[in-house]
Amino acid sequence: MGKHRSGHSYQEFPILNVARRCGLVLNDRTLEWEEVEASCPFCGDHGPGKYHLSLNTSTDQYRCNLCGARGNSVTLYARLHGIGNKEAYRALAEGSKIYPMPHPPASPKTERQPLALAQRHAAYTTMLEHLVLLDKHRENLLERGLSEERIQQNQYRSMPETEQGRRLLAALLRSDGQELQGLPGFRTRYGEWTLSGPKGFLIPVRDRDGLIQGLKIRLDDTGKPDRKYRWLSTRGAPNGTRSYSWVHVTGDTSRKRAYLTEGPLKGDVASFLGSDALFVCIGGVNAIGGLRKTLEGLKVREVVEAMDSDQMTNPHVRGAVLAMRKEVQRIPGIRYYKYTWDPAYKGVDDYLLSRTAMR
Repeated sequence: MGKHRSGHSYQEFPILNVARRCGLVLNDRTLEWEEVEASCPFCGDHGPGKYHLSLNTSTDQYRCNLCGARGNSVTLYARLHGIGNKEAYRALAEGSKIYPMPHPPASPKTERQPLALAQRHAAYTTMLEHLVLLDKHRENLLERGLSEERIQQNQYRSMPETEQGRRLLAALLRSDGQELQGLPGFRTRYGEWTLSGPKGFLIPVRDRDGLIQGLKIRLDDTGKPDRKYRWLSTRGAPNGTRSYSWVHVTGDTSRKRAYLTEGPLKGDVASFLGSDALFVCIGGVNAIGGLRKTLEGLKVREVVEAMDSDQMTNPHVRGAVLAMRKEVQRIPGIRYYKYTWDPAYKGVDDYLLSRTAMR
C-alpha cells in the first residue's frame, strides 16, 4: 500500500494525489470510482483517451493493464523521478506538508442500482449467446427430467472457469455495445472489466414477459447443502452491482392457475414435467418482494402452494411460508390451495419426476 514507515509510525500517500503531483492524465469519468483510470507513463501508449493505468484508491496501488507496471504511491513517484524509494518518501512527506491536497468531504456511499430491465435483458441475452453449456452441467439438467430441447430453450449456460475467459466475455459484451456498469455479476479488477462469481451453471430468471431480470448460479461446489444456489451479484466489489431476489415466471402464462414454489430451476423442471404448467418461483421463502405484483400481472384466479416439504420439520421455513401464504391470500379474487404429495420427495420437481419414471 502507499504507506511507508517513519520511526514507529506510517504515513499514507493517497495514490490519486501522487498521480496528480506526477502529472498523470486521469479519466475524469472515473474519479468517483474505487479504481480510477489514468494514462500510463511507462508503456508509451499514453495520452488523453488511453487509460491503461488503474489507480486503486483503497489500497493506494497502481497497475498498468498493458505493460504490467505496478507498485504503490511511493514507488510510482520514485520511478517517474528517477530516485530511490527513500528519497521519494521524503519528497512526498515534505510535499504533503508544503502542498497539502485535502480530501473531498466524505459522503455516504450509495449502493449502485441495477440497469433498467430492458438493458439487463439485452446484456444477459448477449452474454448467454457467447457462452456454452458444459457436458457435466447438461447431464445434471437431464437427470432432473428436462429434455435437450427444453435445456436449449431455457438458455442454461456454464460460468466461464478461467479469469481470462471472464475478462474476454466482458470485452465481447462491451464491443457489442452492452453497458456493464449496473449489470449484476460484473466488476472491475485493476481497471479491467470482468465477470465474477463461483463456478457452476447459470439459470435465467425471467418475468412474465420472458425478459431476463437476473441470473442465478447452481454451484459446482455443493459442500454446504443449504447453499447450492447463489445470485450472480457483485455487491460491494469495485464498480459492482447488487442483485435482487427477482420472482421467476415459467410455463404457459395464459393459464389461470399458478403453482407457487421456491427456486427458478425447480420451477422450470416442474413446469416441464407438468405439461407447461404455470409456475411462479420466489428466490427464497423470505424473498416475497414483488410476488403480489407478479400474480396480479398474470391475472390468475387460483394459486396453488407447492413449497418444499421441509416446512413440516423446519419452524423457520414454516413461519416464512405462512407469511407468504397470508400475503397471497390478501389479493382480491384469488383462490388459494395447497398441493400435497408423498413426503418422501422433498420438492414438487422430485415428485413429478418420480411419477414420470413410473409411466
